[in-house]
Amino acid sequence: MVHSQPPLKAAIIGLRNHAGSLDPDKNHGLIKSFATQPDVEVVAYCEWDPDQAAALAALHHAAPQARIYTDLTTLLATETFDLAVILLPPSEAITAALQLAAAGKHLYIEKNAARRASEVLPLCELAAQKGLVIQIGYPWQSHPVARAIKDYLAQGVLGQLVAMEARLVTTQVGPGLRDPQHWMYRAAGQGGGILHMEGGHWLMLFHYFSDAQVKSVTALCSRVTEQIEVGIEDAATVALEFTNGIHACLHMGYLLSGAGPRNDLHFALRGTLGGVTWPLTGEFTVASTAPVWQGAPVRTLRLDPVPRAAYADQWGYAFVSAFVQAIRTGSRPLVSMEDGYRLLRIIDAAYESSSTGRRIELEG
Repeated sequence: MVHSQPPLKAAIIGLRNHAGSLDPDKNHGLIKSFATQPDVEVVAYCEWDPDQAAALAALHHAAPQARIYTDLTTLLATETFDLAVILLPPSEAITAALQLAAAGKHLYIEKNAARRASEVLPLCELAAQKGLVIQIGYPWQSHPVARAIKDYLAQGVLGQLVAMEARLVTTQVGPGLRDPQHWMYRAAGQGGGILHMEGGHWLMLFHYFSDAQVKSVTALCSRVTEQIEVGIEDAATVALEFTNGIHACLHMGYLLSGAGPRNDLHFALRGTLGGVTWPLTGEFTVASTAPVWQGAPVRTLRLDPVPRAAYADQWGYAFVSAFVQAIRTGSRPLVSMEDGYRLLRIIDAAYESSSTGRRIELEG
């Protein structure tokens, strides 16, 4: 008789970064993404911010079988578990991650893992020494459109990929829109402005599509609306050169007034035989001169994500499932700690480029 393995035991560490709740009808965050995994049992929740006391109480009411902690050291001394899900600001995420990794726990860390690349080097070393699986929360490569684009690249529909561009312009930091005192918009908690907070998603997509590393970074990062904290940016434009010659441009800003749409999103790829434009919805347009597309060289396609009560619907849930599977099989996670380190190096280089006016070369 074949016996199935017991589920992996998980502890949720922090409730401040895309955590959501267990309410079945709202707040579809990463707590639900893990609590509904068939191969995961959430055994504990830990959060030390007193502002989260009500959220902890709600979790205890919804899932009384899970223990509640307000101190990570006490949790580690008391609970037996296999993996931890870190949902904290970057300033606290890296400290918790190092403590958990030292105890031999696999980690899912919601972006970003730290404020600077140098802060995660000890975590990379711990993960290698202890054979830990660490996945960083950049799930966009699991989106059905991203996967379809990747397939078109593999099939040669776009020819040789030569350039990419992405844009995220969203609402301003200021009263009634984004609280300037929230940790997401403060250097002490986040580590930077909009490039640090949101840029990793698009930088990781660039990496996914290019199959290459960034070679050089040139950037302009500015504080333009006078609402975000002095010293961090609410507008950023970054030019990248990849090791295989691909160019990419990323433009981001907390710039919209709140009148009209709250987000202006765009992603595009350019190849020698065609290109793709994608507004980060379920619809995208492919144009190609490849022989197999001669009958319909321009096609607008739709691959709507499957809804699910989890962070980022079914595709976000699948990204979490891949992390669980990586623990079971020992395979490489979709976005590893090394990927997260390289991404933070790009962001660090962008800030250095902006402050010095120089193009920054990345080695190794």
